[in-house]
Amino acid sequence: MANTDCVRCELLESLDRLDTEQLIDEQLKLEIGNLVPDEIRDARLKICASCPFFQNGMCLKCGCYTRFRTSLKNKTCPIKKWN
Repeated sequence: MANTDCVRCELLESLDRLDTEQLIDEQLKLEIGNLVPDEIRDARLKICASCPFFQNGMCLKCGCYTRFRTSLKNKTCPIKKWN
């Protein structure tokens, strides 16, 4: 969460994150057959979390939400850190 004293801003940021997570979950439900096992997704996410292009759950190189991209078999890292 952003470092702010504004309770309204903190609430809006939290709601945006919840909405995004819900949308990712809904989209992943449509990707049956194209999902990697949880262990692979988690390993990919760990790599993303340490990347300088990772910010607020997104990849600044490709614009994807990393939890979504790392969950899919047919996706790779745009800078080749994982495949």
